[in-house]
Amino acid sequence: MRRRHLLRIGMAGTAWFALSGHTPYGHWKIYRQKHLLIGSCKTDAPSYPLAQQIAETLVRQLPESSARASRAPDQRRIASLLASDQWQVSVLRREEAADLVAGRGLFETVGTVTLRSLFAMGDHLLVCRPDFPDRHAWLVVATLTENTAGIQGGSPAEVGTGMIPVHPGALAYAAGEPLPPAPAAEETGSEANHGHPH
Repeated sequence: MRRRHLLRIGMAGTAWFALSGHTPYGHWKIYRQKHLLIGSCKTDAPSYPLAQQIAETLVRQLPESSARASRAPDQRRIASLLASDQWQVSVLRREEAADLVAGRGLFETVGTVTLRSLFAMGDHLLVCRPDFPDRHAWLVVATLTENTAGIQGGSPAEVGTGMIPVHPGALAYAAGEPLPPAPAAEETGSEANHGHPH
């Protein structure tokens, strides 16, 4: 009960779902600032249902996240969205995530994109950008770990998941450490960085 209270308080009133990056479409930018988008891919059919399950779990247990599943046309588009910080979180197959980190295979023309793992779902991982705040990673992983029944094959990401290190916030939760402090911009309500958490 106390943990759920902490989760809700930790998220309330924050702009943690604000994503940075540049896009010519103003309405898309506004949408991204209001929702934590859980990325997936049309060419990887299981990824979208997994993204939906994650988003539904977060919205139900952590409504302040305003999580929504989103879908890119292909894996290279996922790489572009993550690299440009238009998405901070996405569902990827383990081997594709490793290829993206290494900049090989499908992603050779994209180049390397640094990722951290948050949560495992069989052959898939929930990954994020390394600048995803520790506090947000802790909250997401805590919520998903405590509600794995709603996510097919869901479990906390393992330490040493191939080439993708586990996010420090996820490691802190797994180690029983307390919720990390809010990013400075959230504590002060500063718009120095356009409201993006750092």
